[in-house]
Amino acid sequence: MTVIAEITVPADTFVLGKLFHTIPDAVVEFEPIVPLQSGYKTSLPLVSVSRAEPDEVRTALRDEECVEAVDVIASTEKKTVFEIEWNDGDGDGIVQPLIDIGGRVLKATGRETEWEFHLLFDSHLSLSEFNMAATSNEVPVTLNKVYNSNFQNENTAPAVRKTVLKPSYRETLLLAYRSGYYDAPRSIQLAELAQKENVSDSALSKRLRRATAALIELTLLSDGSVADTTRR
Repeated sequence: MTVIAEITVPADTFVLGKLFHTIPDAVVEFEPIVPLQSGYKTSLPLVSVSRAEPDEVRTALRDEECVEAVDVIASTEKKTVFEIEWNDGDGDGIVQPLIDIGGRVLKATGRETEWEFHLLFDSHLSLSEFNMAATSNEVPVTLNKVYNSNFQNENTAPAVRKTVLKPSYRETLLLAYRSGYYDAPRSIQLAELAQKENVSDSALSKRLRRATAALIELTLLSDGSVADTTRR
């Protein structure tokens, strides 16, 4: 069952929050998207910034280790929209857990002292894993509210329910299946499959486990009985 978590973190612990140090008057907002292809690692590729010079913002972001590249994709007199490519494996204390676990940002509001996020996860387990990962990155996460999303319930049509499986999970499972990872014996090993995805063996192993768990919850346990099911 998908869940939504409303959290706050100190501005200094999030890369975009650090912009306020160099550009205190800046207004930063996310432009959340739903990826239709595997090119985006998170739902955080687009960021709009106003009350700041584009070159100044781009320079500040490029200095961050977790940012691979920054490009201006649209600009008006009032604001500039940037596309950010995050550096997989060397990410921000918040961004990297989102990449690893597959969380989605539904809403983000930044202030000089803190950021508030509305995050979507495929299960309570994924939310718990995100919280532990962020905490291990020394990011103090304040969990304000957690609730089940209404994207999936027993009255949801099967065709709609299937769309809840995130594109990244779907593509990873399909790649593994088509490459023969589930064959007996296997036609491809985990290390080879990880090379195709340009991730580490450990990251791919975690992604496969989460994708498989999400698929089970969306099919075998799609009647809302996840919480009452004993895992063996």
